Amino acid sequence: MVNKFNKLSLQGKSLGKLTYVGRNKVGTNGDISVAVLNINDTLNTENITPQAGFDFAKPFGTELKLINASIIGGEARSNRRGGARVATKFGRLLPMSDSKIDDIPESEYDAVFVSGKDKTPVGRVRSADAFDSHDLILFSVAPNYQTDNQNNPVRDDSGEPIISNYQFNFMQQSKSGEINDDDTFIRILIDPTESEKLQVDLKPGAKLMPQGLKFAFVGNNATDWTVYADTLVALDEKATEKPASNQNKATPNQADKAKG
Repeated sequence: MVNKFNKLSLQGKSLGKLTYVGRNKVGTNGDISVAVLNINDTLNTENITPQAGFDFAKPFGTELKLINASIIGGEARSNRRGGARVATKFGRLLPMSDSKIDDIPESEYDAVFVSGKDKTPVGRVRSADAFDSHDLILFSVAPNYQTDNQNNPVRDDSGEPIISNYQFNFMQQSKSGEINDDDTFIRILIDPTESEKLQVDLKPGAKLMPQGLKFAFVGNNATDWTVYADTLVALDEKATEKPASNQNKATPNQADKAKG
């Protein structure tokens, strides 16, 4: 499967101000309790599966904070057999007065989780939970075309199909050669204008690092996540080499002794 990620760590405070609404029951069997929260004093809401022992008996409007949160692929009730795959958020909901913070440093939340066709930003996530940006080797590039409601290509005034984006398909170098591994391939989508600039002189095996990553949950039979990037940059092999250990470097005193 392409872009199969178990979970993405979510920075709770990046969702905005969270105020408590009440408890709801979700899941294919309606047996999972979630906290319904208003976002930033708007009518937008989020469902968060809280920690065990969470007290759902809170007054409407109680402000809470979310730490150590993640987004995974869950299931919602649906008329279809097996339910619909949805992005499920869970984490620890705490009083604002609690001193606990995320275990993950703020600088590691380097990407954005988005929703909808317009890629509306929801919150910040950590891309390292999906893949190592320094581990990607390119093996193909292909266009994706705009389609109408009947899944037919949309054409421009010249009758040419309109390209919505290009998919850059990567192998994870560290997983090359592994057997029965279903999460080897990473697909990253980039806008046409930027893609056409990037494709000049690209060869199979090029090591490229994405910039400006955005993740959207899809949850269909082909892929769990869609990944967008603003651009790709060539990875300098020398820049990825680990510096020599301090143990291998002679101190000034050691150097003087060696001269003596």
